[in-house]
Amino acid sequence: MQGDFNELSFAFGNGFLEDHAGHIITDPGVALIELIANSYDAGATQVEVHWPALENGELCISDNGTGMTTAEFNRRWKTLKYNRLNEQGSDVVFPPTVRAKKRRAFGQSGKGRHGAFCFADSYRVETTKGGERTKALVSRANLGNEPFHCEVVTVEKADGHGTKILTDAIRHLIPLDQVVELVGSKFAVDPEFQIIINGQSVALLSLDGIRTCTLPVDTIGEVTVHEIESIQHERNTRFRGITWWVNKRMVGETSWAGLDDKGAILDGRTTHAKKFSFIIEADFLKPDVKPDWSDFYDTKNSITTRDVARDHVVQRLHELLASTRKERKREVLRQHRQALGQLPEISKKVVGKFIDEVQQNCPTLSEQDLSRTVTVLTKLEQSRSGYDLLEMLSKCSPDDLDTWNRLMAEWTAGHAEIVLSELGRRLKLIDDLSKLVHDHNTDELHDLQPLFARGLWMFGPEFESTEFTSNRGMITVIRTLLGGTDDKVAQQRPDIVMLPDSSIGAYSADAFDEENEISGVRSVVVVELKKGGFELTMKEVRQAEDYVTEIRKANLIQGVTKITAYVLGARLDGAEQRAIGERQNVHVIPMAYETVLRKAHARTFHLKTKLEQCVPRSPADEDVEQTLKEPFQAEMEME
Repeated sequence: MQGDFNELSFAFGNGFLEDHAGHIITDPGVALIELIANSYDAGATQVEVHWPALENGELCISDNGTGMTTAEFNRRWKTLKYNRLNEQGSDVVFPPTVRAKKRRAFGQSGKGRHGAFCFADSYRVETTKGGERTKALVSRANLGNEPFHCEVVTVEKADGHGTKILTDAIRHLIPLDQVVELVGSKFAVDPEFQIIINGQSVALLSLDGIRTCTLPVDTIGEVTVHEIESIQHERNTRFRGITWWVNKRMVGETSWAGLDDKGAILDGRTTHAKKFSFIIEADFLKPDVKPDWSDFYDTKNSITTRDVARDHVVQRLHELLASTRKERKREVLRQHRQALGQLPEISKKVVGKFIDEVQQNCPTLSEQDLSRTVTVLTKLEQSRSGYDLLEMLSKCSPDDLDTWNRLMAEWTAGHAEIVLSELGRRLKLIDDLSKLVHDHNTDELHDLQPLFARGLWMFGPEFESTEFTSNRGMITVIRTLLGGTDDKVAQQRPDIVMLPDSSIGAYSADAFDEENEISGVRSVVVVELKKGGFELTMKEVRQAEDYVTEIRKANLIQGVTKITAYVLGARLDGAEQRAIGERQNVHVIPMAYETVLRKAHARTFHLKTKLEQCVPRSPADEDVEQTLKEPFQAEMEME
C-alpha cells in the first residue's frame, strides 16, 4: 500500500561541525595555521595578521593571493568536504602580478576555512578577484538543516586581488609571543612567503629556540644549519623536514628526503617527523641550482654538500629522539620477552645492539616491521647458540664431553669470554714471534722488544703478573756500562738499549710490605734479544753477567731482589746457564728463540688467578635486562 509521506530533509546535530573539522575549530594554534595555509594555497606572497590583545578585539588575516570571484566563493565555501585536488589541482595558482617558483598546496578537503569558528561563532570574508570584491558573512547555524550559514552580503567593483577574514575574537586567544613562535616555526622556512604579525615581520632568525651551527664541507665552503622544533602538534608535514636555501631562496620543497636519492630520513607519518625542521643555507651552491629552482644538479659539490648535511641531520635526530627510541626498543623487547629469556647472555646483547643500530640507520622503519625483524634475529640466535653447539658437541669424543661438562658446570659464560680473549691475545703473540725470530731482516727494537715486553709470561709462572714494567733507571745503568751507546735511538725508545747486533730491555716488579705499601723491587728481568741467525756463546753470557752486576752495584735494588737475565739467539754454541752466587740471587739464562716458543706453547697461562681478579664481565644490554625483569605471563604451547 502506498501512503502519503512528507519529503524528509537532512538535519545536522549541534556537534557536527566539531566532529567534521576537529582541532581546527577547537585549538587556536591549529586554527591560525590553517587560515594562513589557505593564504599560502591561494598564491599569496604576504600575509598580515592582526592579533588582538584582549577578547572581543578584532582578529584579521589578510593576504595578497589570487582571491575568489563570487561564483568561486559560493562553490568553495558552501561545499562540505570540498575536493581541492579535483577542483584546482595540487599546484598553487599565483596572481598575475606575482612571479614565483612552483608551489604545492597544503589543502585537500577545504576544512581550513572553518578555522575562524575557533575564535567566534561568526566571521566576515572579503575577497577580491577579476575587478570585483565579494563580502560575505559566515556563521554557525541555529537550525539543524545546515551546519553553518554562508551569505554573500555585497558585491562591488574593486581593483587588486586577495582575501581578508575578520572576526571579533571572543575565545581561545593565546599570547602574542606564542603566536609569533608558532607561525614562524611553521612558515619561516619559505623565505618567499612573508608573514607580518601586528606590524612586525616574522623572520626565522628572530625566533626563540632556533639552534644554529655551521658545517665545513671539505674545501668547498661552509653550510649553515638552522634547527627548529615546533611547539604545536601538526597534522601536515609540508614544512617539516629538510629545507635548502640558496641566497635566501628555497630550492625544491621541504621534505625528509632532503633532495637526494638515499630515501627519507624519517617517516612523515610519525609524530617526531611533524615536530622538527632543518633549514640548510648553502649559498655557494648557486651554480648548481636548476633554472626552475626545483632541485640541484647532481654535481660533485652538491652531492658532497648534501651528504654532509644528511649525516648531521641523522646524528641530531639520533640525539633528539634518544628517549623515544629507548621506549620503542623496550616495547619491541616486551613483545619478545619469552624468546629472549631463553637466549644466552651473548645473544641477548646481540639483539639489544641490533635494535639500537636499526633504529639509528633505518629511522623510517615502523614499529611493526622492527618487531618482525627482531623475531627473525631471535630465531637465528636460537639456532646459532643451540643447534650449532649441539653439532659441535656431537663431534666430541667421550673424554672431550666429560671435559665440556666439567667446564660448563664450573665456569660462567663471562669467565669463558675472559679466558678466550686472553688466549686469543697470547696465541697471536706466539704466532707473530714465530714469523719474526728467524727472519734476518727483523728489527729487534721495533718488532721484537714490544712483543717480548708483553710476553714475559713465556719464561715461567713467576713472570705471569702484569706488574712487570719497563725500568728506565736500570736501562741507564746498562747504557752507561756500554759506554753511552744508543744516543740516537734513546730519543725514540729511552727504555731500550740498542747495540749493533742486539737490543736490551729491563723490566721490574714492585715488592710490598705487610702494610701493602711498596717496599722496593721484588724481581728484575733483563732481556737481550740477538738478531736473527745469531749463535750464543759464553761471551754473551758473561756480558749479561756484567749487566746484572752493575745493576746491583748501582744500589737500585735490595739484596734480596731476584734478577734474571735472558739472552736470546737463534742457536746455542757452548753457552750455558750461570748462577752468580747464591746470595746475590742472580741468574743468567741463554736460550734459543725456538725454546722460548716451545715454552710458550706449553704454558697453561695460570688463568685461574686472572678469572678471580677479573670477575666483571662485559656489560649486558640494560634495556634487555630491565625488560626481562618485568612480570609477564608466558604463552602456553599447544601441541
